[in-house]
Amino acid sequence: MKYKQILPTPRKYYDAAIYRYPQQSEIFDLPLRWHFAYEIIYINKGSINLNKLDTVCHLSENDLYFLNSQEVHSYTDISADAEFIVINIFERTLTPFLNNRQKTPTFKNPEGKSRDMIIKSLAAINNYDDLDDRLTSMRIKAILYNVVYYLFKDCLDMSISYIYGSESDDFDCAKSAIIYINNNFQKDITLKDISSYVGMTPAHFSKYFKDKTTETFSKYLRRIRLEHAIDDIKNNGCTVKAAAMKNGFPNVNSLIVTCKAEYGRTPIEIKNLNLDI
Repeated sequence: MKYKQILPTPRKYYDAAIYRYPQQSEIFDLPLRWHFAYEIIYINKGSINLNKLDTVCHLSENDLYFLNSQEVHSYTDISADAEFIVINIFERTLTPFLNNRQKTPTFKNPEGKSRDMIIKSLAAINNYDDLDDRLTSMRIKAILYNVVYYLFKDCLDMSISYIYGSESDDFDCAKSAIIYINNNFQKDITLKDISSYVGMTPAHFSKYFKDKTTETFSKYLRRIRLEHAIDDIKNNGCTVKAAAMKNGFPNVNSLIVTCKAEYGRTPIEIKNLNLDI
């Protein structure tokens, strides 16, 4: 079974990624994936299957489902009349509300009043036409804090452990490697470094990592560096050279060549055309 880590891109004015179906149908064609953001899906119309490691959840009109950070999942069997919204809330939005900021909070699926209030919040966001409008973004940011309030008020459950996968699954080493890469991509990471970190030989790790993620270690590392570099160029005012140096590329040319190979455009073209990646 293959799993792919994805990096949801937050909107410009708030720490969340918002996707609506059918407007962004391509997002939901991805295979089993996971990410470090929390995910909430609300079905406005039609039905969809949410596939997890150990179960399939059939969701239909007015259903709400919450996924914790790092949960492996995918969406299939989307009905022809389906309309739904998916919101990724990033961990940094929640950690200020924790006494222990080193521990990732986990939540049970909302029920009762909390469920009703979160559904109302997502329905309100779904009704906005332009999610990037400055005034609308202020409203959405306030709504998201309302969602976070109900998660902490009624849904917090730090005992949840299933986000790390089934006990029978052997994906843990790959996830450990991916977390290590995400925490250290700005540094020089060699195959020897990462294989030693997870306790494998370089040859064994190379085969194992590609089998579990469908990418080689070096390609995955380049992709993570590229996505962070493009984000710095588009949203943080970095020059191409500064973004290359900040995100682990040996030189600016390496960043440009990697970007053209991955996206068919240079970093500046992506910025000037305001392209989503």
